[in-house]
Parts: sequence; C-alpha cells; structure tokens
Amino acid sequence: MSFCLVTNESVEDGIKRIVSEEIAQAIKEIDNPRLKRTEAIHEVRKHCKKIRSVLRLVRPQFEETYQFENAWFRDTAKGIAELRDTEAIIETYDSLLDKFSDQVDRRAFAPIRRALTLRQKKIIEETGDLNQKLKELRARMDKAAGRVADWKLKVDGFDGIEGGIVATYRQARKILTAAYDDPTAENFHEWRKQAKYHGYHMRLLRELWKPVMRSIEKEADELSDSLGDDHNLDVLHKTLLKSPNKYGKKRDIQVLLGLIDRRSAELRVEAKIIGGRIFAEKPKAFGRRFRVYWEVWRSEVELPSKKLTEEPGVVTAAA
Repeated sequence: MSFCLVTNESVEDGIKRIVSEEIAQAIKEIDNPRLKRTEAIHEVRKHCKKIRSVLRLVRPQFEETYQFENAWFRDTAKGIAELRDTEAIIETYDSLLDKFSDQVDRRAFAPIRRALTLRQKKIIEETGDLNQKLKELRARMDKAAGRVADWKLKVDGFDGIEGGIVATYRQARKILTAAYDDPTAENFHEWRKQAKYHGYHMRLLRELWKPVMRSIEKEADELSDSLGDDHNLDVLHKTLLKSPNKYGKKRDIQVLLGLIDRRSAELRVEAKIIGGRIFAEKPKAFGRRFRVYWEVWRSEVELPSKKLTEEPGVVTAAA
C-alpha cells in the first residue's frame, strides 16, 4: 500500500503493515542484482530509519517492544553507516564546489578529491565482501519480519499515537532551541534526526488532511535536507582536519575549510527559518490540533456513501 495509516484498518494493523512493507522492500532491494551494492546498503539504511520513526509513533503503547526493536534496527543501520558516510563525503565535496564554482578554481582541489576517493575505496576494501554484508543484513531483516505479527498495542485510535507524535514534536522543538543556543555539530545533528522523525510522522498521517499534511511534509523534508547537508559538511571538515597531509597543500585545505564554514552558516540560517515555522506551536496545542484532524478524518468513514451519476449536461449525487 503506502507509508501512511488508512481508514479501513486499526492503528495496530496499520503499523504492522507499514513496517512489514518496509522490511519487504529492503529485502527486495538487497536481492536486486541490478542495484549497486553500495546503493542497496544505502536503501536498507533508509528503510531502517523509516521503521524507527514508525516505532516512535506508538512508543508509549509498547515500551519494552520499542526498546528492543528500535535497538535492532538502529544497530542494523549502524553496522553499514561508514560505507554510506564515505560516499556522502564525496557527494558533499562535489556539491560544495558546485556551489562556489564562480569563486574558486576547481582544479586546485583535485588532489583532495582524489584522496577522498582513495579513502572510500580503502574503507570498502576493509569492509570485506559487500555481498556477504548484504546477506547478513537480509538475515536480520528476515528475523525482524517474523516478530512484527506479535506486536500488540494497548489502545487504538488517536490515543494510540498521541503520546508518540507529541513526544517527537516536543523533542524536535526543544533541540531546535538548544542548537542555536549552543551551536555544536552534535546539537544540529540531533535536531536533524528529530526533525526527520517528525517529517516521517507527517507522512504516516498524510490521509488526515492531504493538502495540509503534504505541505508540512515538504517543509520537513527541506529542513532535514538542510540539516543533513550541514552534518555532511561537518564530517568532511573533520575528515580533512584528522589527516591534513593526506589531502594536498595546506593552503588549499584552508580555503576548502573556509568554504565549508560559509556553507554551513547559510544552511543553519535556512534551517532556523523553516524550523521556526514547523515547530512554532506548543506541543500540547499541536496534540490537540491533530486530535481534531484525526476525529474529522475518522468521521468521514461514517458519512453516507454517495456516488456521482451523470446524464447529458447534468451531474447528480445519488445515495
């Protein structure tokens, strides 16, 4: 179906369906021989993040199960994180030089680009057989799939998700303030994770009011992208500083570090504007508003069904 709750199923059934579909899709991508192995690993990580967002939505309903399953999917993704990070660093480098292409001579930084590529190849080699790594990931996904049917929620309806959706919103709002009061890379990365979970929750609740939810979802995606780019710039920054002698001339590295700082500052300004809108509302008010959305959405199911019948030049509604 899709990554959202629908009217013809309980919250419990919807959560189990969505997670089962995400696991099945991850396995399908692992089994796809036409998909690059590094790309398959990246896709599996994304499915794990989406599943963890679903778990957060209903966390108060099965805390013990949440703790186990969240750790399971977190560790599944963590085991392959370094591979994706090496690729993201190169993508970030390329994007950064594209951004400032009219201000710098790209050729001067060619040694840095080559060194980053060599670093990626080395990490891939040290990781070992990627097919074997994916085989292990598939086994973990298979095990998880077998447990989903046994998940039980305490209550249904909006009561089943209110605690999770409000807690995630509250945490994202709190870390937004913390990030700008104490602008460390760690705070911004944590904000990105919480904002991403909130964005996934908006997708899960898309059917409540499609035009509005899609707009919020789009804004949340833009926020997550800005914060994700900021995080990748920080990783690139730290990589260059860790072993600067590997990456070329000191002067060129200093120039690149300056570009990283400039772009990071721009992204954080963008994120503050978008985040200020998304998280303007206080958590309790946010929860009350979404309860109303939910109740109106559910009431639509109870309306008498009507269908349109057409005659030449006339459209009528027939019960």
